[in-house]
Amino acid sequence: MKTRERILLVARTLFNEQGERNVTAADIALELDMSPGNLYYHFKGKESIIAALYIEMQRDLAGLLSAPLEDPTLFETDHSDNVERSWLFLTVVFEKMYAYRFIYLNLIDLMQHYPEIDRGMRRLIRLKRAACLAISINLVADQMRGRQDPRLVSLADAMTLNLTWWLSYNQLLHYGSKETSIIHSGVLQILSFCAPYLDSENDFFTECEQIYARMLASDEHNE
Repeated sequence: MKTRERILLVARTLFNEQGERNVTAADIALELDMSPGNLYYHFKGKESIIAALYIEMQRDLAGLLSAPLEDPTLFETDHSDNVERSWLFLTVVFEKMYAYRFIYLNLIDLMQHYPEIDRGMRRLIRLKRAACLAISINLVADQMRGRQDPRLVSLADAMTLNLTWWLSYNQLLHYGSKETSIIHSGVLQILSFCAPYLDSENDFFTECEQIYARMLASDEHNE
């Protein structure tokens, strides 16, 4: 692994574990057992490290979230696995967000201090909204007035709001929760917004709860 990559990996770990406000460039250098001068050879300071980490996250998340726009049939299926397909997609998105959770746990402050993060996060939120709209259309449009039903937009907004702020909410309510629990409870909460729009609301909740239990059991088995 190149030195620059090692710096970013260690910085991301420290930021996630301790909060980026509590970590200095000197702390990062110490953890890497390198001189501050060597660190500054690769990055001008903590600010440039944070900017580089955000670029990494934005690139990966934008690629994931753009998938429904590039392939409108991504969530469409004639089989009974459409809920699970949406679940797995949201899981992958959450996993990437969790890997850079220090950004989401201090989002407003970082957006105020870094113009590139402010611009980039607004783009990511638009992509999240588009992805949530695609999921909403797939799951509930048939039981509404079709794809043009204005309620779909409201539903996508609620799902996007939850997706964006779930990590912060969970940190406040369930500090110290395991990663798998945080991610899959977030997915369960997002998809639950669809239930009131379905005639088979109870069946939908039951299916989601079964997927939730199965995902947690699978993750515990793999530990």
